[in-house]
Amino acid sequence: MFREILLLSALVHGTVQIRRQCPDVSRGACCTSKLYPGCMTRHCFRWIAKHCPDKRPGVYIGKGDRRRSPRNEAKCGTAQRNYQPCTSKLIANKLFKSCCDLYVPEECHFMCTYEIDQSKTRSMLLQLVKQKRCSMRYLSAILYCASQNRDNRKCCADLDLNATQLQVGSRCLRMCDPSGTAIERLTKEDVTCLYNWNVIMYCHHAGIREM
Repeated sequence: MFREILLLSALVHGTVQIRRQCPDVSRGACCTSKLYPGCMTRHCFRWIAKHCPDKRPGVYIGKGDRRRSPRNEAKCGTAQRNYQPCTSKLIANKLFKSCCDLYVPEECHFMCTYEIDQSKTRSMLLQLVKQKRCSMRYLSAILYCASQNRDNRKCCADLDLNATQLQVGSRCLRMCDPSGTAIERLTKEDVTCLYNWNVIMYCHHAGIREM
């Protein structure tokens, strides 16, 4: 019991000592003076809340951070959000299809979708390559429509489409910016890129920022 009284006394004494170190701040100086934790007076608290909102976040930190200024959220379609698309897949596919209607024959329209399921993209590519349902010469046009004339190489690079283990260098990145490099013919190295068609489509979908 005596020990508890001593601890309580020390705590009170310490608090008093802290309060004695707090400077006397007039109401008019509340917005410009440096106020230490525990030194916020009621008149300064109210004055800051009313007259200097830029200092308000620092005032409310001691109140459980309930009124902290909102943080700037990362934008969709960027690395900070893991390239989460800004537009729904339904709307994006409509844009994709509208472009394909202009530049791609109807027999190739099955490729004009932002499909990111790898098993489904493999099936699509099987129809494209082995069944020859769509001529390979339209691949550039399909990729152009998918990109909506945007350079999405950064997304593809961040998702390891130029990783050393793929052993194709940066060759796959040209499929992420088809407006920059025309794909006139495919080589055996391009098979690796096509195998990652789902990643390419994900990045092209993520690249659509505005309607």
